Amino acid sequence: MAITNSDRRDLFNRLEETLGQSAANTVMELLPDQPASQLVTRVDMHANTTMLRGEMAELRSELRGEMADLRVELRGEVASLHGRMDKFEGHIDSAIADVKVTTQRLFAGAIAANVVALVTALST
Repeated sequence: MAITNSDRRDLFNRLEETLGQSAANTVMELLPDQPASQLVTRVDMHANTTMLRGEMAELRSELRGEMADLRVELRGEVASLHGRMDKFEGHIDSAIADVKVTTQRLFAGAIAANVVALVTALST
């Protein structure tokens, strides 16, 4: 049997006559204004809580797996970058060595040219 608004009003009127308006208001506030089939029970709440805990555990597990995958991927990327940096440092070291050799040759050539110029100037 569904409770209608008219039934609720009749109940309120009887409560008001018996208990007074304040108490009748309090009782009516405590009584649900929905059919009993739509009310949530402790069993419903427990089932939903259990389901949510299971879903949270599953999500936590998935997240841990994804984080582990990301860690592995990141470590691989870092190792790759280290390898590239080592290769780049090798190229830089080689270029610096080439510049040193070229600079030494230029200095030796300049010194030799100055010596020739000095010998020429002194012999004349």
